[in-house]
Amino acid sequence: MVTIAHKTLAAIRTAIEADQGAKFRTLLRELLPLAEDAYRGEDDPFRSHLGASVIGDDCARKLWYGFHWTTAAAHTDRILRLFNRGHLEEPRFVAMLAAAGIKVYQYKAPSEQFKIALHGGHFGGSLDGVAESIAEVEGPVLLEFKTHSAKSFNKLAGNNWAAHSFAPEQSGNGFAGEGVRHSKFTHYVQMQMYMAAYQLQHALYLAVCKDDDSLYAEIVPTDAAISDAFANRAREIIFAQEPPARIKNDPSWWQCKFCDKAPVCYGKVAPARNCRTCVQSEALHAGTWFCHLHQITLDKTAQLAGCPEYGARKL
Repeated sequence: MVTIAHKTLAAIRTAIEADQGAKFRTLLRELLPLAEDAYRGEDDPFRSHLGASVIGDDCARKLWYGFHWTTAAAHTDRILRLFNRGHLEEPRFVAMLAAAGIKVYQYKAPSEQFKIALHGGHFGGSLDGVAESIAEVEGPVLLEFKTHSAKSFNKLAGNNWAAHSFAPEQSGNGFAGEGVRHSKFTHYVQMQMYMAAYQLQHALYLAVCKDDDSLYAEIVPTDAAISDAFANRAREIIFAQEPPARIKNDPSWWQCKFCDKAPVCYGKVAPARNCRTCVQSEALHAGTWFCHLHQITLDKTAQLAGCPEYGARKL
């Protein structure tokens, strides 16, 4: 069952229309400078940890390749601008909620987001925030903010969302979407990992359509079976010395065709040369990487640099 946060949507709509967006814009003036990811001057092609945002992906092998730094990120300008838009949307979501009188906590301390870490820190993620005073449920709730294309938004919310969101009680305006669990399972799993870590009973999933700014809100309850299963999945991927099986042994399979790890996966190109693709290194449960050849613990700088005794891992 999908629970739409109709009262929260109505509160946002009423607040913004009441003064024609004045408070919303004023809040944005304060919040935009805090969105550091939107204007950071450097980029890191390799993330140190396996992220909660991707652990729900269908292909464990793809995730293993990402954790082992087989392929440096090389996105097009369009994709990079899309990423940036996602970062810029976060303060807009917070401003919407704050304008509606909802208390939002984004940071434990200045510039310090709420985070989770499992398996010695090899697995983790950052929360978008926690809110109080959500009309649909009691107690604090996790906040998860996402942007969607029109096609993705319609799958999530249904092609009658405009009518349903404004008049859910009217006959013929029943919810026709799939909800976040069925349309964006990776988002659903991400929320479950965060709720489990902070012992939150509900999440508010807020999504915006990038084509027309339609807004979607869903209440997602905690699901211990999912959070436990994917914590275990993360552990298996992180500490596996060889890559898991392919999702499909066919490079023409649609998921493989669009996967940036496919050239390495199918042996078309060599992996990036670093300690994580070297057979001598290993992720330890303490949260460190260890080189068995040199008998040393490797920090990130050392992992990226590698050494002349590099030995390619079985991929």
